[in-house]
Formats: sequence, structure tokens, C-alpha cells
Amino acid sequence: NRLRRLRNLLRLLGNWLRRLCNLLRLLGNRLRRLRNLLRLLGNWLRRLCNLLRLLGNRLKRLRNLLRLLGNRLRRLRNLLRLLDNWLRLLGNLLRLLDNLLRLRNYLLRLLNHLLRLLNRLIFILLLILQLVSQFLYLFLYTQGFLGPQFSFCFLQFSLKFL
Repeated sequence: NRLRRLRNLLRLLGNWLRRLCNLLRLLGNRLRRLRNLLRLLGNWLRRLCNLLRLLGNRLKRLRNLLRLLGNRLRRLRNLLRLLDNWLRLLGNLLRLLDNLLRLRNYLLRLLNHLLRLLNRLIFILLLILQLVSQFLYLFLYTQGFLGPQFSFCFLQFSLKFL
């Protein structure tokens, strides 16, 4: 009886030990799977870290390119301001030239008016000179200083000025 009980107890203990061994084996399998999953997760995290590092490098390059572009845009803006100033200066010079041309046209018209006035004045002076020469001829002729041969010379002299 005792041996039977001992045998049964040993069988129960063996069954429990087998079950414990199976549970430990299952636990070992699960732990190995967990270890493999953690290794895979580590690999994926390393790849993600490398991708993030590459992205960081690309972003740094992009930042540097944007700085360069900003510098170029500042230079371009300065060049555009300079061009705008030159265009304003050119516009002012063209306005000045236009005003000078208007002044020249005004002075030419004024000169034309003055020349017309001078021509009229000369014409009037010539008429006066002709009248004076004819009166002088008549005076000298009536006083007996000139003969009839000088009448044609005075007439010709007075017609030359007209």
C-alpha cells in the first residue's frame, strides 16, 4: 500500500514535473520568440534611426540651400533696387531732356519772332532811308547843287535797299 501510494505520489510528482517542464519549455519558446521579436524591433529601430539620420542630413542640406537661395534672393533684390534706381534716374534724365527740348523750341519761336521784328524794323529803316535820300535829292536838286543826271543814281540807290 505504501509502495502504491509512493508510486502514485511519484507518478503525480512526475506528471507535475513533466507539466512544469512543458510549461518551462513553452515559456522558453515564448521567451525565444520575444527575444527574436525584440531583435527584429531593434533592427527596425536601427533602420528607422538611420533613415532619420539621413532625413536630418537632407534637411541640413536643404537648410543650407535655402540659406544660399536667401543670399541669392537678397542679392537679386539689391540688384532690382539698383536697376529701379537707374530706371528712375533715366526717367528723370528723359524728363530733363524733354524740358530742354521744350525750352529750345520756345527759344526758337522767340528768336523767330525777334527776327521777324528785326526784318520789319530794317524794312522800316530802309523806307525811312529811302524817303530821306529822296528828300535830300529833292532838296539838293531844288537848291541847284545837283543836275538832272543824278536823279537816276538816287532812284537806283533807294531801290537797292528795298
